[in-house]
Amino acid sequence: MTCNLKYITALIILTSLLGCATANVYYPGKNSADLAAVEQQAKAQEYWENIKRLEWELTALGPAVDPLEARRAAETAIRESAILAEEYQLMRPAVAHNLLIAISIKDRGLCYQWAEDLMKRLEALELKTFQLHWAVAYRGSNLREHNCVVITAAGQPFSKGILFDPWRHSGNLYWTPVVKDSYPWEILPPTQW
Repeated sequence: MTCNLKYITALIILTSLLGCATANVYYPGKNSADLAAVEQQAKAQEYWENIKRLEWELTALGPAVDPLEARRAAETAIRESAILAEEYQLMRPAVAHNLLIAISIKDRGLCYQWAEDLMKRLEALELKTFQLHWAVAYRGSNLREHNCVVITAAGQPFSKGILFDPWRHSGNLYWTPVVKDSYPWEILPPTQW
């Protein structure tokens, strides 16, 4: 009981300091009745611009990349990250959601679960010119371990890939080249996924 009281106290302090809110992510088809038409149009434009930007970055991974696969991968990664936020009934910021999981108020939404669920949705695309990798940083650390998906052009080294981290911005997909991120990413062998 003392342990639960600590968690509850920590949650109250955290929510008062951080102002927890549910994740507000957009994707086409989402029920956005609470948004004015102008706001919805702006969010839709930003959504499609992000897909185009990620598509371009994926296509630039190598000359053998299929542009149609790059488009499908970009759209899937961005859309499914937003959908996962809704499925997890995500609270912002991500660390507050993690605390809710630790005290058994929420079931899913830890970084490794984001990686697992996004990986499954990307694998369903059966990409031929890309390769998917599971990335881990600070493996084995209870408080620092972080997981995400990395995509490379087929046959390219892990370090040349782009990481997909939907956890970091609570369902708004964060992506960057692996070598430019602040985490010391390592590849997790597929036998350990």
